[in-house]
Amino acid sequence: MVEDYYEEFERVYDDRYQQQYGPWRPVIGEVLRKYLECGDLHRGFARLGCGGCRYQAILAYSCKCRLFCPSCQQKRVLLFAEWLDTHILEPVSHAQYVFTIPKLLRPIFKFHRRELGLLCQSAWQALREMFQEVASDPSARPGVVLAVQSYGDRLNLHPHVHAIASRGVWSSNGSFEPVPALDSRSLMLLFRHQVLKNLLACGRIGQATLDILDRFHHPGFSAYEGSGVADTDSHARERLASYIIHPAFSLARLHYDRDADIVTYDPPPSSRSNPSPMLADRFSPLDALAALTAFIPEKGQQLVRYCGYYSNKARGQRRKRQQNAAGITPVAASRLEPQADEFRRHCKRAWARLIRKVWAADPLACPKCGGRLRIIGFIDNPSVIEKILRHLKLWDTPERPPPPRRSTTLEPDADFLAWEVAIRLLDGID
Repeated sequence: MVEDYYEEFERVYDDRYQQQYGPWRPVIGEVLRKYLECGDLHRGFARLGCGGCRYQAILAYSCKCRLFCPSCQQKRVLLFAEWLDTHILEPVSHAQYVFTIPKLLRPIFKFHRRELGLLCQSAWQALREMFQEVASDPSARPGVVLAVQSYGDRLNLHPHVHAIASRGVWSSNGSFEPVPALDSRSLMLLFRHQVLKNLLACGRIGQATLDILDRFHHPGFSAYEGSGVADTDSHARERLASYIIHPAFSLARLHYDRDADIVTYDPPPSSRSNPSPMLADRFSPLDALAALTAFIPEKGQQLVRYCGYYSNKARGQRRKRQQNAAGITPVAASRLEPQADEFRRHCKRAWARLIRKVWAADPLACPKCGGRLRIIGFIDNPSVIEKILRHLKLWDTPERPPPPRRSTTLEPDADFLAWEVAIRLLDGID
């Protein structure tokens, strides 16, 4: 679909989709071009070799795009889940919280995507106030990880916030105090107050919007608290962490009929068991591309935030205290590998382990002797790439048929014929 319609999509976007999805953003074109090159051997690859039987293989580069490429986003989700479980979350019980806003406010974030951070800020302020209200120490802090999502289950604009929060607070001396479940309505009202206050402060809404919201029978906001996750259930913690940054769409539900020129997006599995299941959404390929690319974040846009006891500052202070307790001097500590750099190195060498984790197949296992494949080089020179691919008979890509020809004629209906007759009469045409 992207190959067939990308050029036309970029050409007609301003006329057809700017009002519904916001102005054209350069990051959309950049992500789509990178996606077309994802896994393309013509753009370069890595050479893998077995030290035992001298077997060699090649591995194409990935695009690493956020919230569009299904393969790269799934790798990002799995790495984030492992990182959160092993490096961020403390061995205490946690719960999931979901914060939503009314439809009246959603268009604000369609044209002002940077303001999505205000939703995270509002959710954190509401959670902190609620936790401190029920804790014995008013200055204690919970540990919260927030993720903002701008998409719903039906490829629709639905800005909301997912949070993983500890079922308790940490006082200044480091002691942990469990707290009971929060009152959902009080949490919702606090979140509503914080959202409206922040949007009013930055000038995105006015008093008229506040008056309309006050007349609603239902406030339109919601705050949901899920069931708790035990501190020893690592699988559940990873599953919860994967859900809060899940991809914008499901590739299993997306179907492209190239002959009929129709894209179908099935309803979510939970709705198929209902007595009145939802019908699948049908799009034209251009409409589908507009809906899918609307959720691509800007370059450098922060989608995950760590607050309270899990904030970067708090974790850095605890790490510094641990180093001081262990007798590590500041000079020696500066020579240690920073935690963030360690995580980046961990991500770069984790792709094979993640494939084993998901598909129960080892991509680095030699198919001949069962030994281990290792990277022996990266091929980026165009002339060398062509020489190797021609030798492997992989240079000439198979020809694909052109995109289906779309008719530009309109089927005349009664209104169209009536207007045509009226125009001919006014112009004196027989």
